[in-house]
Amino acid sequence: MKKFVSILTIFIILISCEKKETPLVFDTKTYNPENLNACEEGICPVIKIEKLTASGNGGFSDTINNAVEQVLVNTLSISPEDIPNIKTLDEALDNFITSYRAYRNDFPEASVEYNINSTSQISYESEKVLSIIFDNYSYWGGAHGYGSTTYINFDKETHEQLSKEALFSDQAGFLKFAETQFRNQKGIAEDENINSRGYFFENDSFSLPENIGFKDDKLILIYNPYEIASYADGQIILEFPITEVQKYLRPNL
Repeated sequence: MKKFVSILTIFIILISCEKKETPLVFDTKTYNPENLNACEEGICPVIKIEKLTASGNGGFSDTINNAVEQVLVNTLSISPEDIPNIKTLDEALDNFITSYRAYRNDFPEASVEYNINSTSQISYESEKVLSIIFDNYSYWGGAHGYGSTTYINFDKETHEQLSKEALFSDQAGFLKFAETQFRNQKGIAEDENINSRGYFFENDSFSLPENIGFKDDKLILIYNPYEIASYADGQIILEFPITEVQKYLRPNL
């Protein structure tokens, strides 16, 4: 009996070792007025969302999908106060459509439509890191719309989403390096105030942008409109070959 149990135990261990983790698979789901139930009930704004969706690899795909969904919820939320109350993309779309209908009711002669356009795709993938980029454009009244780029990054070994701080082993060193490159790009002398050319870094001190990601073997820093400069200045982008900044990054990236 003991021999049987031992053989069975070994068999189970061997089967477990042979069981491989299901690889991640990505596809894209498109949301537009033609396939939204809410748009069957009345007028709808311009909506085109291409949402990257992961499957496989257990809970890692859930982590990715939840992060993707949160970016889209943030993008669709007209007021920051809406974000804590909206949990899903479907709820965000319903809120966006409802707000649009209220706008059209108040301004029936308005010629400009509400608009949300968002695409998401993998911008970089290595053995250790996965980076997803979102290109977004939204308009809900006012003088102009708003275009922005968002990055989200994941550690493929721990299956965790990475904050921008978690990308670096030496953030202070990288901050100094990036400031030097920014000053060189914008023609700001080392002893000159960082805001002397019309930028508005808080407390006159250089800081990293909200969105940092990877693309084409480069580390990308994107300051979206209004983050450190006026809307007219558009996005301000810094790009560094990964090999050039590797010493500042976490060793496992």
